[in-house]
This record gives sequence, C-alpha cells and structure tokens, in this order.
Amino acid sequence: MKIFFRTLLVWFFLSPLLAQAETWQAKSGENQIALLELFTAEGCGLCPAADRWVHHLPDKDIDEKNLIVLGFHIDYLNDEKGWVDKFSKLAYSDRQRQLARINLYQTIYTPEFVLSGEVVHTWRKHLIDVIHVVNKISPDANIDLSVLKEQDNLTINTKISVNGDENREFSKLYLAVTENNIISKVSGGDNAGATFNHQNLVREWLGPFMLDDSGKSILSKQIKINSEWDLEQMNVVALIQNLNDGFVLQTLKLPLSSKTH
Repeated sequence: MKIFFRTLLVWFFLSPLLAQAETWQAKSGENQIALLELFTAEGCGLCPAADRWVHHLPDKDIDEKNLIVLGFHIDYLNDEKGWVDKFSKLAYSDRQRQLARINLYQTIYTPEFVLSGEVVHTWRKHLIDVIHVVNKISPDANIDLSVLKEQDNLTINTKISVNGDENREFSKLYLAVTENNIISKVSGGDNAGATFNHQNLVREWLGPFMLDDSGKSILSKQIKINSEWDLEQMNVVALIQNLNDGFVLQTLKLPLSSKTH
C-alpha cells in the first residue's frame, strides 16, 4: 500500500511537467526539396508583390512537397527607407551577403530570390522551372529532425548523413525557426499604410554547424521560446549546404503544430 501511495505522489508531482513536454519528428525522403531564401523588408516598395507571388505558388502546383520557403527580413534598409522593420536582423543581412559571395555577386538587393543556393534574378519567369529541376535531383544528404518542447525551451535534435567526398568536406548544417500568419501594420517607408500578413518569417537563424569527416553528425541545440511566438504557427527547418559551390543538398521542415505530433 505504501509503494502504491508513493507512486501516486510521484505521478502527481511529475504529471504537470510531463504535460508540458511535447515532441515532433520528421525525416527527409528520397526526393530533393528546393529551398527558397527570400530577402525582403517592410520598407521595400517592391517586396509586397514578391511576397504575394510566393504565397500563390500553390496555385501553380508548387507546395511543400516541392519547396520550403525562408523569409529573411534584412536590416540595411531601416535607415534608408525611414521605417524600422522590427523583424529584421543583421544576421539575415549577413546571410544574404554570404550567398552573394558564393554566387560571385558584388551587390545585394530586395526582393532577392535565392533557390537552393543559386540567385534567380528573373524569378517570375524562371523560378518554377528551377524548382522542378531541383526536385529531380537525387539528394546527397539525409536529415532526421526532432524537436522537444519543455516549458519555455525548444531542443532541436538533428541526425545528418552526407554523400560524396566534396560534400563531406564543404557542407554545413543550418537551422531556422519560422512563423506564419504574423500581422504587421506599417506606418512608414514605401509601404506606409499597408498591413502585412507575413508567412515563413524567419525568427531564428542558427549555424553553420560542422559535420564530421564521415559525413554523419548528430547535433542538439536548445533555444528559448520567445513570448511573442505562436507555436501553432511555427516550423523548424534544417538544411545542408555545400559552401564551396553553394548548392543546398537537402532541406526538411518540421511544423510545430499540435496536429502534427
């Protein structure tokens, strides 16, 4: 009877903690998923049209089986346009500069479309074709991704394997935390008076993380949950990129919705 009573006490005190723990898991498949890194800013007058075009890609039969989108808001227009984009970060501008160097370009701009590491200038005309080309490539990387939520922390666990000597030498892992359906009213800059509903907005950008010489790596990274985030609208994205030629070997998105457990 005493043992039974002690068991009840342990369960009573632990159950609130267990109830707060949630887990999500995903694994990359045999098909290559293209990655779109879209660089915009709330003060950029040309960016809303680009956002709308991406938002309507499902109407052109491009969905999450084909494409994963990361929306980076850059910070270098904050002073120039007279509107401080509260979602912008220097780290996102640095990511854009990194991709420009890999592509041997001297300038960066908004809106800019980078698909699986390659800058696509005429995105209205060519982006969908490039997505289909990437989808036909056999992936040279596999990703196992899991996320554990405990209280106000997310622990992101990744298991990576990479094929090919050059990929193993030059590839790195990056992680992104994104959020959908973020309403933002703009009262300055080129878009003064507009109300945005941001999708695929990058909240956190982590990396690069080294892979071991065998091309197989296990990484665990913990981040604190921001009180402004809505986890039901959030995703964790993992990507493997060869930083020598810039090509993204594989991408995986894990929604943190309660419906995806």
